[in-house]
Amino acid sequence: MKLSLTYSAYREMEQIPGLPLQEVGEAILSLAEDPLPAGSAVLEGQGGCLYLPIAEYYILYHIDESDSALTVLGVVEGPVQMLH
Repeated sequence: MKLSLTYSAYREMEQIPGLPLQEVGEAILSLAEDPLPAGSAVLEGQGGCLYLPIAEYYILYHIDESDSALTVLGVVEGPVQMLH
């Protein structure tokens, strides 16, 4: 699956310190192989966007089945309740 990041996701990742950044980066790369890993969920009311919790961060992404593409929309810090 083709993987891409939005500019805002890239900028958000620049704010993440060392070890969590490594975990988030590895999780993003693994999404290309398995776009629906254990722990991922649909973000309610957001047009088919998904999220994956990694440490205290949440990777927000969208899958376009027609193009076989996955786009990381953002990486946010905070509790999952913020996303609902």
